[in-house]
Amino acid sequence: MTFTKELTAGQQEMLMVRARRRNILCQALSILGIFFLCVFGSLCLFNDSYFLGSILLLSAFVGLVNLYILKRSGDVERSARVLSCILFVLSISLLITGGVNNTGILWIYPIVAVNLFINRFWPAVIVFGAFSASSILLLFTPLRDYLIASYSLTETIRFIISMLALNAICLVALRSEEQAYRTIIQLHDDDIRHMAYYDMLTGLPNRWSFKTNLERMLARAEKEKQRIALLYVDLDNFKQVNDQHGHECGDRVLLKFSRQLWEELRPTGQLFSLQKESIARLAGDEFVVLLSDMKDPLDAGNVAARILSLFDGGFNVDDLSHMIYASIGIAVYPDDAKNPSDLIHHADAAMYDAKHNGRNCYRFFTQEIAEKLQQKQVIEKGLRAALRDDQLSLVYMPIFDCKDNRVVAVEVLLRCHAAELKGIGPDHFIPIAETTGLIKEIDLWVIDKALQTLVNLQKNQNFKGKLCINISGVELHNERFPNQVKSLLSHHNICAENIELEVTETAFVAEDPLCLEILKELDGLGMSIALDDFGTGYTAFSQLIHYPADCLKIDRSFVGDLFSEREARNKMVMIIQNLAKLYDLRVIAEGVETEEQLNYLKDSGCDWVQGYYLSRPLSLSDLIKLLEA
Repeated sequence: MTFTKELTAGQQEMLMVRARRRNILCQALSILGIFFLCVFGSLCLFNDSYFLGSILLLSAFVGLVNLYILKRSGDVERSARVLSCILFVLSISLLITGGVNNTGILWIYPIVAVNLFINRFWPAVIVFGAFSASSILLLFTPLRDYLIASYSLTETIRFIISMLALNAICLVALRSEEQAYRTIIQLHDDDIRHMAYYDMLTGLPNRWSFKTNLERMLARAEKEKQRIALLYVDLDNFKQVNDQHGHECGDRVLLKFSRQLWEELRPTGQLFSLQKESIARLAGDEFVVLLSDMKDPLDAGNVAARILSLFDGGFNVDDLSHMIYASIGIAVYPDDAKNPSDLIHHADAAMYDAKHNGRNCYRFFTQEIAEKLQQKQVIEKGLRAALRDDQLSLVYMPIFDCKDNRVVAVEVLLRCHAAELKGIGPDHFIPIAETTGLIKEIDLWVIDKALQTLVNLQKNQNFKGKLCINISGVELHNERFPNQVKSLLSHHNICAENIELEVTETAFVAEDPLCLEILKELDGLGMSIALDDFGTGYTAFSQLIHYPADCLKIDRSFVGDLFSEREARNKMVMIIQNLAKLYDLRVIAEGVETEEQLNYLKDSGCDWVQGYYLSRPLSLSDLIKLLEA
């Protein structure tokens, strides 16, 4: 439907251009015609040519009325027909009367030419035919007795021949104009069609076209009892290409991949049927491949392996080797799904399973994935219900100073009480909230409620510590987030220095300008920033100087391995603490569960600690009791 509307709009735009041209032409000719008709009509009456003068003045009056109606209604087609009739009558009148001193025949040529040009081609042909037939009847039949003017045979033949030649030239020109407009409209329609159905970068069918093709292919496969495999291809690490080399380089990578993808699959006709519409680009770095008439579903795995082979040793474009790969999900009709929407959904789920299993691999849709997909849908439904029905709450994890065991900060933790999420913790529902986009709304809810709590703690318990709030890594690419936080701080009249935002280290992308810009904006508000779960990500030590971080939170897994036999693990706490001292950062150790761990952290110079040994997450009332004690 969208395509049809765009096509019609394009046609209408071209037609409106021509209509405006005809409107201006009709108005200009009417004004000039009325002026000359009044002048020559008056002269004819003055010279006692009452018949011709009356016709000229009457034509001027009709033209004036027609001009007025055109101005009011804008109906150029009707105006052109009336003007054409006036010009036809004038031409015949001049032929009959001969005009002043028998010069009227000379005025017929421009009048007839104008009459043709104000019409479209076929109406002009009718006018041409009508005037030619009328002229021949008046000049070469007994009707010539009704002529007021007299013409010699030579003049008559010369007039007819020259008139036919002039009309033919005018019609040829008019026909050429018609064809030019038709060609322009066709080219415009072709451009609109290409924009609607095809990706502008790669020339492959786009998402809209792909869905149309998929519906058609599934309908045919159902009749012919065929299998169709859908391969959902997503490029891994492609964002780093854009970030490090620019979007133009990224576009060249996508273009080369689309061409190599077609070349790699084209010769495999013996395993399946491949058509031009079988490969499409859905969006960004997401591609799909449709394999129709599959004999064996496992053949789709062979095709996926061949696609992965395109990235062996890196993907070379313009003498640059990019370390990008692909994660591929495969779903088969009718085994995994029987309608287009489910088939795409299942292939997409299999692709994400491939990503979670190390990337650079392919996965078939399985019952296990189906169960995960179903659970994801249940969790998403529960989150939406929780936001709608206010079924979210906060609990508070105290953070203690290693020097005097004083509560110096409180970490805010989210809980969801929707029936669908019973027994499911934040570790499971937060990632789903991130993939569905609900996390932005949840983050703002958490910050708003946390600031409200801090106001009460500062007012009633004289709390001087920090409130630590976890935010999703999604916010590091949300340009609106810093202003939203600033607005909430202003609404609750909270000093930003009392707030610490915690972001997991795995959310950082090296040399990501947008991520760094948002961190700097948040830091500029005056709040501190902590890198949560530090040591589990890929942050280069040298990059810490660029991040506006104030605190490193040692991941609980390293605290748990303090006294393990794995030397590389039990030394991580010491390494992180030394790193923090080097960059003058505060250190918080989380997951403290034994006295032995606590004493080690105190002796090694850790600043703050938290964990079940010291306190479990508390309700607000229990937190208040702890602060008062």
